[in-house]
Amino acid sequence: MGYGAARSAAPALGAREIVNYLAAVLGGSFMLRGFLDVLVSPGYFEGWAYDVDAPTEPVLVSVVEGEGTEVAFGFAHLYRRDLVAAKIGVGWSFFRLRTEASVMILRNSSFRLLERDSGEVLFHADKLKYLEVSDLPSDSVEEIIRHDPTIIRSVDQLAGCEDLFNGFIKLHGVDMFVRTAYVYVLGRPADSDGLALYGKLIRRGMVTPFAMLETLASSTEFRSRPRSLGAPNTAGFPFVWN
Repeated sequence: MGYGAARSAAPALGAREIVNYLAAVLGGSFMLRGFLDVLVSPGYFEGWAYDVDAPTEPVLVSVVEGEGTEVAFGFAHLYRRDLVAAKIGVGWSFFRLRTEASVMILRNSSFRLLERDSGEVLFHADKLKYLEVSDLPSDSVEEIIRHDPTIIRSVDQLAGCEDLFNGFIKLHGVDMFVRTAYVYVLGRPADSDGLALYGKLIRRGMVTPFAMLETLASSTEFRSRPRSLGAPNTAGFPFVWN
């Protein structure tokens, strides 16, 4: 049974339950996963998609109506907090795709979510949930910055990256993680005291790698000289190791 067929037969479940259901049906063999959440009245689709083997790599997706007409496409590379809790990638797998097609017609259509380059079907819906909203997405500078997929607004948005941090440490060692964290957050090399302290705390399991980043980001030094930090899906994020 293919991914699309399995998903169309799935019961109404939450994001995490959907992944578990599909893994059971397909034997956990698929690496690309995706879901179409909703069609919103101003004319855009929302959902998520990610590559299990490369969760920080943005997936280029396509929304196809009926027999094969593409009505929207773009990258799944935005942050959404609930994806972290559901362990969907590292939380940076959300997409919001604009469509120029008539929303009134689309409301009654079936859809497939594809990986655009390969055409692999990630999700199929005979009818998509429709959400009527009165406010349109803002094009203000503040809104554009808020949805910039290349930077994080808070270190909290890295909560889903713990496996990446642990993998980095396994490959490069604790000291290299501490040094890299200092450069990433504070923009400077680690001092000897900080290297010794955080190295000891991480090795003893008293502080997680993510907690160390939180501590650096809440420091007086960082708050006095705030800097933009690269998101996990960019080259400015130094902890990708796979």
